[in-house]
Amino acid sequence: MQFINEFFNINTILILLSSIFWPILSQAQLPRFDSPIPKYPTQEKQPLTILPSNTFHSQPSKQSIINGSTPPLPIERQLPIRIIKPVNGFVNIKLTNKTAAQISYEVIGDTKQRQLSRKSEVVLRALKVPVNITFYRETGGFLFIQTLFIAENDILELIMTETNDFNLDKSSLLIEETGSLFLN
Repeated sequence: MQFINEFFNINTILILLSSIFWPILSQAQLPRFDSPIPKYPTQEKQPLTILPSNTFHSQPSKQSIINGSTPPLPIERQLPIRIIKPVNGFVNIKLTNKTAAQISYEVIGDTKQRQLSRKSEVVLRALKVPVNITFYRETGGFLFIQTLFIAENDILELIMTETNDFNLDKSSLLIEETGSLFLN
């Protein structure tokens, strides 16, 4: 019996509340989904971007806006750390491991994963550009990479040392057809 009394009390309260708020709710403008979306003039805002000094912007091309979409943001691209000259479309790369840990590396699309023992080096000859090499320390530590081009032998040397600074850590090398060299 108590349940029935509580049930009726709750329903009575709901009926009273709905009778109080119904005039207000019935006058509210609810959105209609069958009406067209209103067009409002937009004011384009330029995003505030702080970039490192080794990046540049290319301006977006003037494109028509399709279906209310916005044109893409300007493309940001990293500047090469160095430019080398491939010989007949090929480069030679010497990997020098100066760490106390083994380093795994792979020339993407050319070799499988290989290991470079601690305090050792290997020369990778006649790699066709573009070339992409990934590498990491087996211990999971960070790698600092210095590049040195040995002109008389046409060899690009990557000197790998340990670092504790996350911002200096590098795990891949890309050399484009133009000879532009990027470390990431």
